[in-house]
Amino acid sequence: MPSIIRMGTQARVASDTRSGSIVSRDPCPTVAQLELIALATSDVEGLRDFYLQLGAVASPSLADPDTGLRSCVLDFCGVRLELLERPEMADDVAGDEQPGGLSHIGFALGSADAVDELSRVIAVAGYRLLGPPRRTGELGRYESVVLDPDGNRLKLTV
Repeated sequence: MPSIIRMGTQARVASDTRSGSIVSRDPCPTVAQLELIALATSDVEGLRDFYLQLGAVASPSLADPDTGLRSCVLDFCGVRLELLERPEMADDVAGDEQPGGLSHIGFALGSADAVDELSRVIAVAGYRLLGPPRRTGELGRYESVVLDPDGNRLKLTV
């Protein structure tokens, strides 16, 4: 039985004929790609403005006259973040509490210097820095943790 193996932008099929099992020679076979994350918010424009600081390209905000749902889609080089605002949503922000249904959203910035700089920019802009830039865990990843205006946790990593 074959499996699809990711090799850069190409894929190849491999199987282990000795055991008949599927073998992946790549640590991350292509199964599905992250395409969209949807966040509920009580302020589409405020949340959009925050994410524009991370380099997103925003679509125009849309409103559904039948449901009152407002939305905006942000594009981060092919991965989309959709912001949804319903008229009945409460105006309170999650703050330090972990929002239900979302652990965090990770953004790879390419270097420790970029993590340091964006963490500083976000803090100076008045947003909450939960974890300053540092090496974490056994893997020694370099990251910081910030909250967006709705209290969603973002990990800024190398």
